[in-house]
Amino acid sequence: MAAEALDRADELATLRARYALPGGMIRVDGTSGGLRPRSTSARLREFVEHRWDHTGWPQVDDGLRRQARLAASAVAPLIGALPAEVAVADSTSMNLFNALRSAAALRPQRRVLAIGRNCFAADHYLARSAADFAGCTLRMVDDVAELPALLDEQVAVLAMSHVDPLSGAVRDAAAITAEAHRHGALSLWDLSHSAGAVRVDLRAWEADFAVGCGYRYLGGGSGAPGYSFTSQQRREELAAVQRCGTSFPAMPPTFAISDLRAGLAALGGATPAALATKSAGLATYFLRCLRELPADVAPVPVTEGSRGAHVCVTHRHAHYVAQELLSRGVIVDLAEPTTMRFSFAPTWLRYVDVWEAADQLRAVLQDLAERVRP
Repeated sequence: MAAEALDRADELATLRARYALPGGMIRVDGTSGGLRPRSTSARLREFVEHRWDHTGWPQVDDGLRRQARLAASAVAPLIGALPAEVAVADSTSMNLFNALRSAAALRPQRRVLAIGRNCFAADHYLARSAADFAGCTLRMVDDVAELPALLDEQVAVLAMSHVDPLSGAVRDAAAITAEAHRHGALSLWDLSHSAGAVRVDLRAWEADFAVGCGYRYLGGGSGAPGYSFTSQQRREELAAVQRCGTSFPAMPPTFAISDLRAGLAALGGATPAALATKSAGLATYFLRCLRELPADVAPVPVTEGSRGAHVCVTHRHAHYVAQELLSRGVIVDLAEPTTMRFSFAPTWLRYVDVWEAADQLRAVLQDLAERVRP
């Protein structure tokens, strides 16, 4: 089916009007946060105009915390959680650090924290710091096939990305969580490449902890706060272990929380299932458009589960290709040194945009092949 026909059948097509669309640009990048919702400017203006309405720090703090609670309530249905189980604050990496420490506190006799290797460097650094703080060692997981042998009586928590950042594979989170629990370990999921584009149901998975970013598919923009999930059961256990209440509110960022709320509002009316179906459709269509590529370039294959909302393409001159795409109006994520990530947000992208991005990629690769031809 042609791209135009797919767009006419798209039930989420009206969401596109909620964003400030850049003229002549196609955004298939996720790291920088995607497009700005049209309501963001008004929300920020309102925030600035009323920021100093109250005097005294308790009232100001209460206002900021209320904004964070409202954002958490909007995130919750996208990840299959209760609002009380979600907190919006800090960065994804800091939330990962805190969740790992919490998991270690709930399994004090276990001295290993296990984390997937395919994650951001900052996550690795903070995971190692969490292990040091807890007096544990950090164990890297290269493949889910290793889990039966890796999950022994020493592992306190298993932390993995729901969608593999490199391959785009969607992991069977329910089965992996069950396997971790069978060995007495807790589960921690990174939803940064999932929420808002891939089906997530933390309560159905019986997940213990989760973290994620407020940019990418949630529309909070660059620098948006992250969010964390702690299941009700683990919240109660932590309250007993730490001898404090079940609520641990952090001071949320100010302008950024308004940005995130605007991004979440732009998703209003779209079900997680519809968002996931659209993202999968865009990614599948992109792959169909790339069937005829030079031998030295290829999409990273999915070796487990289904594909999520992004496709990674490898090329030895990936940096040059990404720069050429930018000059042609296509913005992609560059994962140095040889990988480009094409992310397909279901809210503002059309199938014709995906076709154009793929066509420009083919053109750049053809030009490059002619330049380096012996």
